[in-house]
Amino acid sequence: QVIVQDIDYSTLDFRQQILTDIDTDIMVGPHGAGLLHNIFMPDRAALVELFIDSSQANRHFHNFAKWQGRKYFSKPFPNPIPTDELLKLVSSAINSIDLSKSY
Repeated sequence: QVIVQDIDYSTLDFRQQILTDIDTDIMVGPHGAGLLHNIFMPDRAALVELFIDSSQANRHFHNFAKWQGRKYFSKPFPNPIPTDELLKLVSSAINSIDLSKSY
């Protein structure tokens, strides 16, 4: 079962943000500081970083995910993002999750 949530972290206090992170198996977002939340995600989690309009030069979040032993997916996208390509990328992340691993 896949549950998708659209969460605006600016509406959450820091404690709520961390509680959300610990219960997130896949985080999807554009390159930016908000992806640093991946450091609080479960070990089995995956990060999907979207590089929109050629912002792919930085590898910060790739490195954080890899150092934590998490799966990492990324792709450059035009704006607007083609939803079929985004769905393929997110599907790959979903299929990479090892549900036998505990949090």
